[in-house]
Amino acid sequence: MPPFLTFALDLKMKVFRIFPALFFLASSWGAPVLAAPDVACGYGTPEAWAKVDALFVGTWKIQHHAGFYVAGPMTMPFPASGDTDTMQIEMLPSGQLVGTHPEAQAPIPFLWADEPAWSFEKHAADDGAPAPMLTSSDVETLMGCGVEKLARLIGHTTVSMDGVVMEMTLRLMVVGVDQMYGIFHTSAVARGMPVKSWRTVTMTR
Repeated sequence: MPPFLTFALDLKMKVFRIFPALFFLASSWGAPVLAAPDVACGYGTPEAWAKVDALFVGTWKIQHHAGFYVAGPMTMPFPASGDTDTMQIEMLPSGQLVGTHPEAQAPIPFLWADEPAWSFEKHAADDGAPAPMLTSSDVETLMGCGVEKLARLIGHTTVSMDGVVMEMTLRLMVVGVDQMYGIFHTSAVARGMPVKSWRTVTMTR
C-alpha cells in the first residue's frame, strides 16, 4: 500500500473514533420507516422550520454507515461503524441549533441549508466516489416529494491532528420528528495528497 494511503487510512480511523455516526434508515434495509409526506415535506422553508425546530432538541442516536474514501487517484470502500453514540442537540438563546458530542472538539452549529436541491450521487461522483447507500433520489421516492421540500441542515467543523486539518461537513435532511438522514463528508490534504470521504449517516431517537 502506498505510504500516503497508509497515512490517510490511519488518519481516517482516528477521525471516526473522535466523531462517529448519524441518521435515519429502517430497522431493516428493505423496509425504511419514514415520516408521512404531508408532514416532513412541509418543513422545507425557513418559516415552516422555525415553527418546529424546537422539537428537535434532545438526545439523538447517531450511526455511521458504510462509505467510500478517495485518496489521490484511488477510491476504496470502508465499512460501517459498529458503534452507536449519542449527540445532544441544544438550542442557543439566538435560536441556533447546535450539536454536541462527548469527543468532539467543539459544538457543531447546524445552519439552514440555503442551497439548491442536493444530489448526493452527483456530488459524490464529482469527488470520484460511488453513490451513497441511500441517495437523495431514493429519499425523494420514499418521501413523495423533492429534497427541496424537506428541512435541510448543514453542520460544519474542523479537526486538527498530526498536523493535518480535516474539514467535516454533515448534510442532513429531516424526514420525521424522530429521524434524519444525510451524508458525512470529510476532506483534507495529507502529505500533499487530497483525501476525501463520503459516508451515509443516520440520526434517530
